[in-house]
Amino acid sequence: MVKIIRRPDFAGGGITPAEKIQLDAVAQDWAANALSTAPADLAEVDAAIRGLYAAAGLKSPRVVLVPSPLAMAMAGGFAAGVWYLRKNHRATDAATRAATDAATDAATDAATYAATDALSWRAVAAGFGDPDFLLGCAQKWSRMYQGGNMWSAWDSYICGSRDVLGLRLPDHEKYAAWESCAKSSGFRIMHEEFCIVSDRPEILRMDDQNRPHCEDGPSHRWRDGWSLYHWHGVRVPDEWITNRDTLTASMALGQENTELRRCACEILGWAKVLKELDAVTIDRDEDPMIGELLEVDLPDSEKERFLRVKCGTGREFAIPVPPDQMTALSANAWTFGIEPDILKQLEVRT
Repeated sequence: MVKIIRRPDFAGGGITPAEKIQLDAVAQDWAANALSTAPADLAEVDAAIRGLYAAAGLKSPRVVLVPSPLAMAMAGGFAAGVWYLRKNHRATDAATRAATDAATDAATDAATYAATDALSWRAVAAGFGDPDFLLGCAQKWSRMYQGGNMWSAWDSYICGSRDVLGLRLPDHEKYAAWESCAKSSGFRIMHEEFCIVSDRPEILRMDDQNRPHCEDGPSHRWRDGWSLYHWHGVRVPDEWITNRDTLTASMALGQENTELRRCACEILGWAKVLKELDAVTIDRDEDPMIGELLEVDLPDSEKERFLRVKCGTGREFAIPVPPDQMTALSANAWTFGIEPDILKQLEVRT
């Protein structure tokens, strides 16, 4: 039976105002940990990982720090496959050592570039006699991974309960090893023989709701150059951000995934998208800065309404508005969060 130790005055009636402030501070600390772009320190990572294995009752592994999750996934999956072949008498000791060395070498730029090239990895895998099997192992990397600092949300709950509310559990002693790993580095692949750990990204950009987002570059970029692109939390193809001229209204509207379709339309701009559709004018104000209220049929969606409006620079924009808006004036006022009569009285709008 687990014995739980709580603060003496805790009667199950909720947290105090002072504890709420402390819990918020714990949450902010762990949020900062999740968003950290500080380079990992190999000595710190090595000590933390070995402590985690010891807490789990496992032998000390070979610890490898690589520059990105891509290098981690390829090198970790590949090495795990060769260790499997060895245990099943399908690989020699020399091949196994070479595979582990290949995982170590993934920390270098050359191996990272090779990790991005399937043909290069197929050539390497062929040297061990079973390239399809080894590449298949690399594709299953997620079966061995843990989130590192990217799983900080769970740690905030555990540490808040422990450090602020006074919760004490027998497993907290072993959890300390996990906590050290969460603070030292990013994603990791756990194997009984080795642990391959990814460095933190050097760039991590978010929108005002803390969703990964960047309008003019990668939302994530690691130190070997591997990058991810997101639009308000949705991963999008790189070229939609890096080469917007390749994105057209027909491509945007042809996306089967509704979230990707929405992102593509927003990146391209609804004003351009609406020109490809048979939009019906619901209301048009005589002032072009108040605009025109339109209704359109979007693929796999009900009728949507947009306000097409010009700004003070003369540029044209189209803004999605709620379907209950009946006039251009009310739709424009909605975008500012004010009443229509107040908007009409304003002499200057931005």
